[in-house]
Amino acid sequence: MSSETPNSGHAKPPIPTPAKKVPAWNIEKRNDRLYEITTLHKWFAISSLLLFVFTVVMIMADYSREWKRYQRDFSRLSIQRAHQDLDDANRKLDRNKLTQYLNEQAVAQKSIDQNGAAIAPLQKKLDSLNAEFYRIDNDLKSAKAYYGTDRYTLDEAVSAAGKDPKKKPEADSARKVLDKDEKAVGDLQKKRDDLTLEIASTKSDLEKFIGKRDEAAKGKETALANYVRVKGQLNALDPGFLVTSIRNAPVMDMLNASEKVQQILLPNLFNDEPFKQIARVDRCTTCHLGIDNSKNEKLPQPFRSHPNMKLYIASSSPHPVESFGCTSCHGGLDRSTGFEDAGHTPRDEKQKEEWKKKYNWHVDEFLTTPMLAMDKVEAGCYKCHNGSADVPLAPALDSGRDLIRIYGCFGCHKIPGYEGVRKVGPDLATVSGKLTKDWVRKWLENPKAFKSEARMPRFWNNSNNSGNVGGVDWDKRSAAEINAITEFLWSKSKPKVLPAANPSGNAAHGKELVESVGCFGCHAVGSIDATPTQPQVRRRHGFNLASQGSKVSASWIYNWVKDPKLVWAETKMPNLRLTDGEAADITAYLVSLKNDAWTAKPLPAVDSAALDAVVLEFLRAGSTDSEARAKLAKMSGDEKNLMAGERLVRRYGCFGCHNIPGMEKEQPIGTELTEAGSKLVAQLDFGFMPIEKERADWYTQKLKDPRSFDVNRVKTPEELLRMPNFTFSDRDVSSITMVLTSLVKDRVPKEMVQQVPAAIAAGRQLIDEKNCKGCHVVEKMGGDIRGFLKDKQDKYPPDLNTEGFKTQPMWLSKFIKDPSFVRIRPFLDARMPTFHFTEKEISTLTAYFSAVDKVDYPFISTTIDTTPEKLRVGAQLFNTIQCAKCHPTGSSTPQGKKPDEYAPNLNLVAGRLRPEWTIIWLNDPQVIFPGAGMPASFPDFPKSSVKDVFGGDAKAQIEAIRDHLFITLGGGQKAGN
Repeated sequence: MSSETPNSGHAKPPIPTPAKKVPAWNIEKRNDRLYEITTLHKWFAISSLLLFVFTVVMIMADYSREWKRYQRDFSRLSIQRAHQDLDDANRKLDRNKLTQYLNEQAVAQKSIDQNGAAIAPLQKKLDSLNAEFYRIDNDLKSAKAYYGTDRYTLDEAVSAAGKDPKKKPEADSARKVLDKDEKAVGDLQKKRDDLTLEIASTKSDLEKFIGKRDEAAKGKETALANYVRVKGQLNALDPGFLVTSIRNAPVMDMLNASEKVQQILLPNLFNDEPFKQIARVDRCTTCHLGIDNSKNEKLPQPFRSHPNMKLYIASSSPHPVESFGCTSCHGGLDRSTGFEDAGHTPRDEKQKEEWKKKYNWHVDEFLTTPMLAMDKVEAGCYKCHNGSADVPLAPALDSGRDLIRIYGCFGCHKIPGYEGVRKVGPDLATVSGKLTKDWVRKWLENPKAFKSEARMPRFWNNSNNSGNVGGVDWDKRSAAEINAITEFLWSKSKPKVLPAANPSGNAAHGKELVESVGCFGCHAVGSIDATPTQPQVRRRHGFNLASQGSKVSASWIYNWVKDPKLVWAETKMPNLRLTDGEAADITAYLVSLKNDAWTAKPLPAVDSAALDAVVLEFLRAGSTDSEARAKLAKMSGDEKNLMAGERLVRRYGCFGCHNIPGMEKEQPIGTELTEAGSKLVAQLDFGFMPIEKERADWYTQKLKDPRSFDVNRVKTPEELLRMPNFTFSDRDVSSITMVLTSLVKDRVPKEMVQQVPAAIAAGRQLIDEKNCKGCHVVEKMGGDIRGFLKDKQDKYPPDLNTEGFKTQPMWLSKFIKDPSFVRIRPFLDARMPTFHFTEKEISTLTAYFSAVDKVDYPFISTTIDTTPEKLRVGAQLFNTIQCAKCHPTGSSTPQGKKPDEYAPNLNLVAGRLRPEWTIIWLNDPQVIFPGAGMPASFPDFPKSSVKDVFGGDAKAQIEAIRDHLFITLGGGQKAGN
């Protein structure tokens, strides 16, 4: 076999000719490279230059960040203010005193110079003594250390000798060493004490020469202290242009820059990211530099101080910034340092347009936690303050929660905090005995057409079911649906037999009664005159009384106002204990409130084809088209109406607000809103609505026009959105939107959650359900009836501030159960109604008031520790300050006043009030109730204008009056009896 032919039969490749070797210094003549060195040098130079340029641009871009500009602006403002403070400090200098101190210092220094011969040896001696004192003091400390060590050694030796007598010599030896140490410590201590006395004596001798100079220097230092302090602050703020420039220069700023990212580490708060929770780091203070200094309250944003720093931000506040940060309340992206990235949200359209021009602002629909707009910032409170029905310091949020309760949103949606609350609509189990079919059909078509303040929403004639939409004539279909629902309700209704009544009353007097006895705490007639400070939301708790004469009969109204529970056992309306005549007068007034135009409005005819289309739609749900049509052909008109009515009631969720026989256990039809504030924007259907892709804007639009998201979309009737239109005002929409955005899934640490005592939480819930705040101010909220009474302050129902501290639990329980047993304030027209509270509810309320005021409950002591002398003085002062001029007692009534002008009867004090509260009230009623009609009898407390009683001691005099009220007038119990 040839050597050139391999076993495979193929020829070997030829061996290449070796390349000619070329010396390195002659590399240009080589031909085995793929580049040309001159070109390579050019491109290397270009790329190096580009790299340099890009590096410079990158560094400058980093150096020119938005937050650095804010920090420079804040630094300039701070320096300007420091200069002003320095000028103020300079102007406030007491130059006469400063000159005096300087002169004294000069005179003293001259004297020191003259007495130098006497001062020098004293100073030399003092220095020598101080040096010797330093040496002896160190020796003493060492001796004490040895003593401590040898003492421990002796203790061990004694212990060992006790166990083994052979070791007694060691113990004796250790004792001798300790005795030697003790003597050394004693000798050094004596030397130290002697030196201390000698040093003090030498200082005293030296002080005779230099004391005045030191005293003058100290005085000068005190006079200049504020100026020097401000000057130091200015120097710290402004070390100079060169120093500041070098510190903050690119690259150099890594050392000790004054412009740097500020951040608050919040290890107990987390961002809920996929598969992991990341600790929150708030960097808001990088720009909001003045947030924690109240002196910055007038600076422009972002340098303005946080409002109400006693409640927020400050370390001593309930919400210290080092624990709560910023984003836990305000929202936003915690680690961001840019305006747009942080997620700022404008409060209105005007601000939105301003931000678009100034910051190129736009909605970031992918940011899951945008910042709350400032008019909705109270939404951030709920995640921590969700332990009760109210958040007392968040009135706008509370207003929204009140609206949800009043309008019954929880009937269709699961919303935390409304579990177990009764449905808001009237009972339809007896509707046929109250209303007529024609009235119901007109009402369902558009409740607002009957009265503009109706709470019942509009289900028909909305954005997606009016006119001709998708081939459906909704005018005809709506009439068919409404008629079917009416027929179904009548089929389920059993009218309640009420006592026959044909009242004949005075409508004018009835109007006076409605406006005075307290009806307007829950009701209104027509529109409510809301104000920014008093929206009077709670006056919508009961239905609006407008047009009642066109709705129900006089007999029904009379029975209702006379005894609401007779008509409906589960009603929330209390009993005002009206006389027959008063009930007749109110009935006459309400019957006179009519809407004749609405009554005369003709009913639309029911189109049988439209009804068939509705029924066929439901039949197809469980059958084929042919089967459904066959079933339809066999049904009578009544059967069609009843079937369609029942299915429509279920579709629209009428049972969410009303009790309908057979539907008591139906589940809510609406979306759960437990975490509405954390719902992703991607999960919201914006349809074709031209609104921002933002959660709050979607809720706003949903509340304004719930079905607008169906506009221009092709849907069958069963696919259409079902939420009805409540025609909320812009203010109502804003409040409810705030509540929805407050329902977030953020989990906060237990220590940050407000722990509301169970008694307070239960009391607040019951107070909201019964609408007590419609008349009364409770925890500084409510009193909505005052918006109607306006300036008639003497007619306001009482403020319940300090009610638990004020009243005795047993008396309060009795009063809540039956307010008619005593009339405390005859001058008030408004009546405390009878709510028919259960014993449990009474206990809930009394425990609540005591818990809010943090006083003992239910057992308290009302015994008075007094003396005959104090009782005598109390009676004397009672007459001196003329208490009986306004207050009746058992033996007298106020002269010149009518019974309905009397102040509370003082005979009731001992059984009604707590003794300790009475002391505060007698001192100054305005402290408890600002604007109270009772004057302060001791305006110069602790001094009294009555100088000859108890030496003018106001406190002792007040106690004497209290004792007189409780013991002499009230028949209370003295201590020891």
